[in-house]
Amino acid sequence: MKRGPKAEPPASKLARGTFQPVRDAAKTEVLVPGDPPVMPDYLTAGAIDVWQEELGRVMAAGTAEIDSSLFARYCSLEALVREAFAEGGEPPPAAYLTVLRQYAELLGIAGRKSRVGKVGDDPIKNRNPFARNGARARG
Repeated sequence: MKRGPKAEPPASKLARGTFQPVRDAAKTEVLVPGDPPVMPDYLTAGAIDVWQEELGRVMAAGTAEIDSSLFARYCSLEALVREAFAEGGEPPPAAYLTVLRQYAELLGIAGRKSRVGKVGDDPIKNRNPFARNGARARG
């Protein structure tokens, strides 16, 4: 994988007027249909409320009809978590919260980092290669 910023799609270069056939003609764009997710019949009333609240956000993040079942699971789990917090008794299990966060990341609505792309979390790869310059090994 090349370093640096991601290459822009040819359509955005065409719109901006910076398209160069020599460089950009061989590039292809994968277009995902913009159909909204389809709400299944099995959602509860609370999950339907979550669906209506979050639909705009997931559509803006690029969720399409193919992600309908994932979005339905997210809405159902979010409704369960909200219900547990509203009751004021025991909090929801930590596994619910973990899976809810994972679903939100997959849908692109978990915050800025989920929309930017995969962020490397390996400390060895992200380490500064010049960190030891000027420091002698002690032996």
